Amino acid sequence: MYFDEYSEFIHAFYSAYYSSYDEKIKNKILDDVYNEYLESDFFDSQIDNLFLELKNQNFEAQIDYDFLEKYNGRIFSIQELLVKKVKIHYLVASQYVQKILTLKNNKCLQCGNKKDFFSYQNSFSQVTYCKKCLHLGISDNINFKFIINYPNKIDYSGLNFPNISLSSEQDKASKKLLENIKVGKNSLVWAVCGAGKTEIIYETLFYSLKLGKKVCIAIPRKDIVKELALRIKKDFALDINILHGDEKILLSSSIYIMTTHQLTKYYKFFDLVIVDEVDAFPYNSDSILEYGLEKSLIDKANIIFLSATPSKKIKNFVDDIFKIPIRYHKHLLPLPKISCEKDRLENFIAEIKSTSRRALIFVADIKTGKELAKKLNFPFVSSKEEKRNEILENFYNKKFNILITTTILERGVTFDYLDVLVFDASHIHFTKEALIQIAGRVGRKDYDTSGQIIFFADKKTKNMTSAIKEIKYMNALAKYRKLNIR
Repeated sequence: MYFDEYSEFIHAFYSAYYSSYDEKIKNKILDDVYNEYLESDFFDSQIDNLFLELKNQNFEAQIDYDFLEKYNGRIFSIQELLVKKVKIHYLVASQYVQKILTLKNNKCLQCGNKKDFFSYQNSFSQVTYCKKCLHLGISDNINFKFIINYPNKIDYSGLNFPNISLSSEQDKASKKLLENIKVGKNSLVWAVCGAGKTEIIYETLFYSLKLGKKVCIAIPRKDIVKELALRIKKDFALDINILHGDEKILLSSSIYIMTTHQLTKYYKFFDLVIVDEVDAFPYNSDSILEYGLEKSLIDKANIIFLSATPSKKIKNFVDDIFKIPIRYHKHLLPLPKISCEKDRLENFIAEIKSTSRRALIFVADIKTGKELAKKLNFPFVSSKEEKRNEILENFYNKKFNILITTTILERGVTFDYLDVLVFDASHIHFTKEALIQIAGRVGRKDYDTSGQIIFFADKKTKNMTSAIKEIKYMNALAKYRKLNIR
C-alpha cells in the first residue's frame, strides 16, 4: 500500500478526491490534473493506476496493520501521509480510518479557535481556513484529514509493579490519585520541588495499563521527556512510545511519553493523560496546547496534573487537589534571600570557590549569559548551546563547580551540594513560578538538604516576594501537618 516515489500529481489527485466538493467538481479536477500529467514529460505508471482507481472508485482496502498500530490515534493530513508514501485510498477504505474536516461550524477542531479565520473564493466554492494554527498544518473547510483508530490492546497481564518505597505523603497521594481515577475525577498533585512526583503516578499507571487503557505522560520540555522515559522503562521493564522534536520512537505499547506539542497530533485516543510540569513554558497559557490535551482524550477520560507551581486556572479546572508540602527526605524547603548588595555576586563566587560546593548562576536570557560567562570566565549553557549535554555532563562529574545557565535548568535536574544565585532576579522573565522552580534545585538530596539561594537584583519585585511567600506557606503547611524532621 505504498508508492515508490512522491509526486505532486499524486498529491493533487488526493486533494481533489478527499475534498468536500461535490462529485462533479471532484471529477473535473481529477480530469484536469490527469490531462496536465499527460501533457508533461513525466511518466509514472503508478500515477495512471491511481487516476483510474480514484476515477472509477475501483479498489479494495489493503491494510498494513503495522502502520495502523504504530500510528494509532494520530491525525494525518494528505501531505503527512504522502511523505510516508502511503496509498491513502487503500488506507481510508479500511474500517480503522476516519476522514474528518477540521474546520466546521465556525470552529477549528485542530486548535479550538472559534473566531480567527480567513475566507476567499476559489473557482469552485468559498474556502475558509484557520489563521491561528497554521504551524500545525492547514485546517480548512475543504480538505479532509484522517484519524487512525485501530482497536488493538496490549496484554499487560504479566506486568509487575516496580520495587519502590514511598514516603507517607507520597503514598497518600498515590492512593488518592487511584481512587479519583476509579470514580472519574480529574486531579492535581501540588507538590513542592523534590517531593518525588514521578513515583506518585506509578500505582495509577500500573492500574490503567492492566485494564488495557492508553496512557500518555505529557511534559513541556523534551529533555525531561527523555529522562522520564528512561526511568519508567527501567522501573516497569516495558516498551514506551517516545515523541519529541528530535525523536519519535513508536512501539507496540499503550504508554506514551511526549512533549505537549506532540499531543496536538492525537485525536480522541487516550484514556488518561498525566501532564507533568503543567506550569512550564511552553504549555502554560498556550491555548493551542491546552486544547491539544482536550482533543486527545476519549470521552470520559481522566487528567492528572503534576506541579510545584500550579496556576489558578488549573486549580479551578480539577475536581480534587492533593498538596505535598514536604520533600521525600522530610526536610523543609531552603528559603531564598533577596540581596541588592553590589558585591553580592563576587562574594557568592568567592564563597563557592572556598568550599567543596558548586553553584548555578541563572540569567534571564542568552545574551546576558554570554556576556557574564565571558566576564567571569565560567561555562554557560542554554537551549541554543550545541555542546549542552557535554557541559552538563562535566558539571555533573564536577569537572568545574560554577555554571551559568538560562532557565533551561530551572526544573528537571538534580545536583548535590548546590547553591544558586539568580542574576538580575528582578527581570520580567523571572516569574514567581520560575523563581520557585529555581529555588527548588537546592537541597534535594537526603545528605544535602540545605543551601544558599540568592535573588540578586537592584530592587525587590512582586515575583521575588511572592515566590518566597509561597515557599514559606508550604513550609508552614508541612510543620502544621508535622511532616518535617525536627
